[in-house]
Amino acid sequence: MGTQANKIILELIRIMKERYKKDLTIYDDAFLIKSLERRMAGIKLSAAEYPLYLQQNRSEADLLMASFQITYSQFFRNALTFAVLEKLILPQLFSHKPDNGEIRVWSAGCSTGQEAYSIGILLEEGIKSVSEPKRFRIFATDLSPEALSVARTGLYDGDDIANIRMKQLKNYFKKQGDAYAIGPELKEKIDFSEYDLLDSHSSNPPDSIFGDFDIIFCCNLLFYYSTDVRRSIIRKLKRSLAKGGYLVTGEAESIFMAKDQDLKMLSSSVPIFQISR
Repeated sequence: MGTQANKIILELIRIMKERYKKDLTIYDDAFLIKSLERRMAGIKLSAAEYPLYLQQNRSEADLLMASFQITYSQFFRNALTFAVLEKLILPQLFSHKPDNGEIRVWSAGCSTGQEAYSIGILLEEGIKSVSEPKRFRIFATDLSPEALSVARTGLYDGDDIANIRMKQLKNYFKKQGDAYAIGPELKEKIDFSEYDLLDSHSSNPPDSIFGDFDIIFCCNLLFYYSTDVRRSIIRKLKRSLAKGGYLVTGEAESIFMAKDQDLKMLSSSVPIFQISR
């Protein structure tokens, strides 16, 4: 966008707010600019032409808002993070939970479900390795109905399951043609629902009733928002954690998360934080 960037951005923010009642100021400036550049390149318009086009086309406003919803996901996306969860954190949670106690997990911004199912697989494997009976429930939320539909279906292609171990593939998936479907036993322990992390009227997904999560995943999402919005989301996540609970973020977010006085980073190599209260 060059030197016109600030002027164009301000004009687009005005149009989206006044005409379509959408607030773009919640997003980080760099993310906003990149998203806008992708939209303009896709429809082959210049920065100067785009505001008028946006003002005259409601469909473009919808597409622009959709472009801000990040739906990329992957099974066991950060291998080291999941290894620490598997070897260190989950065994501790299992040992401290009473018999028939429930481990509660929130996958915030779950996209198409790979993260939630990855957590579920580790929990299933962990439960089988302990003598006392344990339970778990995963609440997976996202803003995108389309992404949630894919997650609920739980059907993935060969590229999607590249990070799945052969034993896990055998135990938790069913082959369906060229695709792989999540088995019903795992599915029934995960609740997928639409939820807005910016909702100021709730501290956690309504389906979870009271929050009190042992682990919250909020990965590769926070850095898309402005500093104030990011802080608001983090406060909500902290309120939703159980005493001594864990917050898992993306690697890129660990820099500003490490400055939070309520959270202790377990290791400089993994973005896992434990709440101090």
